[in-house]
Amino acid sequence: MSTPVDRRFVADAAAHRRDVPRYCPGCAVGLGMATEFWEAEERRFYCSCTACGWTGEITPTGEVATGHEPEH
Repeated sequence: MSTPVDRRFVADAAAHRRDVPRYCPGCAVGLGMATEFWEAEERRFYCSCTACGWTGEITPTGEVATGHEPEH
């Protein structure tokens, strides 16, 4: 028998599936683990790569990534 869906978390689950990091920023292999947590109003994913051993946090930036370009 299946467990009923708790509708309070349907939108959160959909956002997690959409935004969860899929590839390691160190070696580009699929991540072994990505756990979502919140710090104040900021979503974060604690990630671990079984291929290269990288671990760290990835913070989604929204639709547009912002950054900087080093001086040439």
